[in-house]
Amino acid sequence: MDAFLPSLVVLGIVVAGILVLVGLSRRRTRARLKIETDAARALAQQAAVSLVRADDLVQDATDELDFASAQFGENSTREFAKALTLSRRQLTEAFALQQKLDDTVPDSAEEIRRWNEQIRAIADEATQRLEAQTRNFDKKRGVERTAPQMLEQLMRRLDRTADRVVGGTRTLDRLALSYTAHALAPISTNVTRAQVALENARRAGAEAAARLAASEPVGEQMSAAEHGLFTATQLLDAIESGEDELHIGFANLGRATDAAAAELAEARGLRDAHDEADTSANLNSVIVAASTELAQLREPQRLSDPAVDLAHLREVMDGLDVMRSEARNRQLRLENARTALAGALLTARSQLSITRDFIAAHRGRVQAGARTRLSEAERQLSLAEVEADPVIALDNARRAMTHATDADALAHYDAR
Repeated sequence: MDAFLPSLVVLGIVVAGILVLVGLSRRRTRARLKIETDAARALAQQAAVSLVRADDLVQDATDELDFASAQFGENSTREFAKALTLSRRQLTEAFALQQKLDDTVPDSAEEIRRWNEQIRAIADEATQRLEAQTRNFDKKRGVERTAPQMLEQLMRRLDRTADRVVGGTRTLDRLALSYTAHALAPISTNVTRAQVALENARRAGAEAAARLAASEPVGEQMSAAEHGLFTATQLLDAIESGEDELHIGFANLGRATDAAAAELAEARGLRDAHDEADTSANLNSVIVAASTELAQLREPQRLSDPAVDLAHLREVMDGLDVMRSEARNRQLRLENARTALAGALLTARSQLSITRDFIAAHRGRVQAGARTRLSEAERQLSLAEVEADPVIALDNARRAMTHATDADALAHYDAR
């Protein structure tokens, strides 16, 4: 009996542990179900509140639409009517979903959650659409209330802008004395277009004044007048900014022509000092082209087109840069060859002298191969000594050295 006591104790501990775990699991399950139930209840409440709010707003919007149509006309309320029709259709769909939730047919938790989310989303969308339309017409009524004061301010602004038209005309006339028609093309018609915009604005303002006198809505006319004023202001502002851009471009062109003159002076010096006639001639052709372009740009009475002129100048100066770089490289090659030529001639003469003496000392044994290479070496050396081009002369001297070395090797082989 005593032997079974430890086993019973262990069994009791295990059973107690299992009971504790089962209890904890049940408590967790109850807590999770409570959270899910609370969330579902909150979602259902939100959906119901959204649906009621949207339905009330549809009723209010119906009355608002009738009032707005009478005040502003059907043309002005067409979008409002479309928004109300769509919101009504959406609410019908939302109420159909709510009916599914309220009927006696059992629904799953997933269906309840999904339908409540749809009801809330549909109702909120309809509410936002109708509130936007209501705010729009509240704003229009605000315009109507302050229309007399706004119209008076608008007419004063139109007068001030009309005064700017005269200044814009003078600016264009002044710019035409310095710049080409192509340079002025972006702003050349701005005065005429601004005058048309101002005329349209004044016409709309006059219509607004007449409608105010008749106690009729003036929102559309005020908006048209504001738009015309804005357009005219933008066009006249563009003349002023265009003038600034032209002057800046002309200043940049002046700096570019000064830099081009300095580069041309350097190119002429390189041309005059260059050892190759062909390279000098090629360099001179691009110098002439660049000089012609520069002279044209610097003519006192010439009308300027800064952007186009600068592009043409850069094009010819780029060609000058390429040719000048090539001329420098060729001149550097000539100078390096001239420096290396003296040493090459000295070593070739020395090697020829050594080889010639060796062959003379072993005439009976040195064969034709060595003698032929010696002769070719002497010929190449003679060419190098009379060649005017140091690059070609250097190549001849190096070939003379190669043939003289080969002749020496063959001669030593024959004389073994």
